[in-house]
Amino acid sequence: MDDKLEKLQELGAQKIYEDTHIPIKHVQAILHSSFEGFSKVQFLGFISIIEREYSLNLEEIRQSGEDFFVDKKISGENSSLFVSQKNSQKNSKTLLYSFFVFFVFLIVLTFNYISSPEVSQDTMSVDNTIIDSIKKDIIVERNVTKRENNSTTIEPEIILEENQKVVIETPVEDVDHSFEIVAKTKVWFGYIDMQTHKHYQKTLKGSIDLDPNKNWLLIFGHGHINMFVDSKAKKFKTYNNIRFLYRDGELTAISKKEFKKLNRGHSW
Repeated sequence: MDDKLEKLQELGAQKIYEDTHIPIKHVQAILHSSFEGFSKVQFLGFISIIEREYSLNLEEIRQSGEDFFVDKKISGENSSLFVSQKNSQKNSKTLLYSFFVFFVFLIVLTFNYISSPEVSQDTMSVDNTIIDSIKKDIIVERNVTKRENNSTTIEPEIILEENQKVVIETPVEDVDHSFEIVAKTKVWFGYIDMQTHKHYQKTLKGSIDLDPNKNWLLIFGHGHINMFVDSKAKKFKTYNNIRFLYRDGELTAISKKEFKKLNRGHSW
């Protein structure tokens, strides 16, 4: 890792926010080389402010950010090309289908024109007979369904022989689990779904509920937070970054090294 970036991480996001007034979520994103939430101009501006405040040369992280925005631009252009080709194929299929329907319509129209009146009358008579039969079947089916819906279900009578017992099992209800995080002051909060490895981040003040049935990796810009696992409170108070593992309903504080190991070698 770049020594200068490591120095900034030791200062902590809260301290940098207080010195530079850069929003804490952007500070935390820079410290962990996460460029998704920036525009290119915004990112370069924040880097310049930090360099000026602490007399540092952050050329390495600036270059990483610029590479990210170049890749993002190329990816967006390729995506637009793919969508255009897909729409073209879809329009071609639609046009072909419309032509087929029109062709079938012409055949049917021609056949009806050359048919004799007698044949048309017989055909109409047969069609009406079939339609009347279908109507009757639908009415009967509706009446049967209505009777079934209005009827009362009668359980079959259970006849017991001597010395037999009936055991009625009552299903056990599942216990409701919960996982709530409460921040009394504004804090940058990053959380990772360990199954999909998808990253989320936000500036949190107040409370947020995470899915208690999933496993999570958590990181906070500072530790003035309370967490409630199945309504049991766990309180923390520190100015430093703190990290946690929530797995199988259990919450455990972990080190930076453990966090990186569980996060595929990344600090965020």
